[in-house]
Amino acid sequence: MSILHAVVPLPAIVFLAATLCIGQTPAREPTASISGHVEINEKSAEGITVVAALKISFFDNKTVAKTTTDEEGNYKLTGLPAGHFKVIPMAKAFLMQTAGAYHQPGQEVNVAEGEAVTKIDFTLFRGGVITGRITDAEGHPVIGERVSVVAKDGKPGTREMSMFGGGRNQTDDRGIYRVYGLGPGSYQVSVGQAPGTGGAVSIMGMGGSHYVKTFYPGVLEESKATPIEIEEGTEVTNIDISVGKSGSGFSVSGRVIDAESGQPIASAYIGHSSVNESDKSGGGMNFTGTQSDANGKYRLEGLQPGRYTVSTFPSGADNSTYSEPAPFEISDRDVTGIEIKLRRGATISGFAVVESNSDPAVGALLRAITLTAYVETKGKGALSYSSGQIGADGSFRLAGIAPGKARIWTSGFPELPKGLSLVRTEHDGLEQPDGIEITAGSNITGVRVVFAYGTGSIRGEVKIEGGTLPDKATLQLSIRSASGANTGFNRSIEIDARNRFVIENIAPGDYELTLGATGSNSDEVTSIQPVKRTVTVSNGAEVQVNLVYDVGKKGSQE
Repeated sequence: MSILHAVVPLPAIVFLAATLCIGQTPAREPTASISGHVEINEKSAEGITVVAALKISFFDNKTVAKTTTDEEGNYKLTGLPAGHFKVIPMAKAFLMQTAGAYHQPGQEVNVAEGEAVTKIDFTLFRGGVITGRITDAEGHPVIGERVSVVAKDGKPGTREMSMFGGGRNQTDDRGIYRVYGLGPGSYQVSVGQAPGTGGAVSIMGMGGSHYVKTFYPGVLEESKATPIEIEEGTEVTNIDISVGKSGSGFSVSGRVIDAESGQPIASAYIGHSSVNESDKSGGGMNFTGTQSDANGKYRLEGLQPGRYTVSTFPSGADNSTYSEPAPFEISDRDVTGIEIKLRRGATISGFAVVESNSDPAVGALLRAITLTAYVETKGKGALSYSSGQIGADGSFRLAGIAPGKARIWTSGFPELPKGLSLVRTEHDGLEQPDGIEITAGSNITGVRVVFAYGTGSIRGEVKIEGGTLPDKATLQLSIRSASGANTGFNRSIEIDARNRFVIENIAPGDYELTLGATGSNSDEVTSIQPVKRTVTVSNGAEVQVNLVYDVGKKGSQE
């Protein structure tokens, strides 16, 4: 029996040991923190839960730390990584006053690695309440109906300023609703869906209403609505509304046919849009899942008097047709015989590329992006569009596009891959800033959708001099490409509670920062000239920028 001895050279042993040590080195623990004080009605608030939510995407915030205030109203959130947080005291019935305006509690905070952020304080006020009962014409409770509570600025014809959504403003099994956390001001309460409302959307039955829009105290005309005045901490009761069913409306029916052959088209999804009387512009599409039958017939119910268009709703990746919106008007009876003609749409094909980057891993990010070609149909009450994914080789094909100017947009879920940004669309080597001209049934090839990829960042701080911001004004910061190469790059940036900002995942190049203010007193705000600064960004590097906003300076602040 023989024994084999493995002889390993000493340098190899040393290298192996070093490798093992590196592999076993634990990741650095996050050590940043945020602390502050919470008071309610000018008294320290004990036992208030405070959370730090890390912004993952536009749709998703992740709570990474939670604590409660002590007997002196102080809190401290620890073990935080670097990132952009929203710090929220969990007191939904309360409001926070900032620059003369009332908002739900919460402050944006940018945190660097290991940073101890202090004095993120909250002064909270109990919000007002509006409550009442919604019943139908027979006096029965209307259950699960959304009640609209809209803040008004008191001027005739003013647009809606805010609306509270979700279960917060829905009626219960008794028809009772209770909307809380309202700031001082004048509000308008309504329920139901208005006939011919521009911009109303109902997707697969979600978001619509079976009732005619009715304003408190039970009137159909907005001009006759009674405003509800709210003061800090007050509760206004008995704001009751009786509604009538929109089922008393009318129907529109007809057929979907092929424009060339006249043959019926089955299983086409149908939607309708309102048409604005003043400028003939179209509202948002209302889509309830209605399809044409085997003979191409369709029928939409419950429409109130007004002007509308009806058209097909694009569905499926293989869709290659579009329909021109067919107009009709409802006055006092059902409308029949409205034909929707499907036509063969144009196609746009080409390649998506990442400019000045040959890394296969970066190129693979394009596969998570959906491209959509939009064609405006002004005055026809609809928006034609076609969507498609980018293939593994960067190719794409968008079909069923209506004639007009087609602009290509991007989307991703929950957002675009970090570091990628659409900078321009080219056709036959020429940039198309106003969109690609589409003729009926054309086949547009040679389109390049150009993206940029970057790992650069800009970190900065805003200092306010010469006084204070005007009442209800807030700072706004935007960034756009300063060169002609990235004409599509344009972002709005959040400035946090400490007047700091971070812009990450930027491609190399020159960029222009513009700092200004916005607010209800537009004349006072716009008289202050914006601050502009040009910065150069490189991959993997962070640029530090300090901006001074002089509210007393009316000239240029470049």
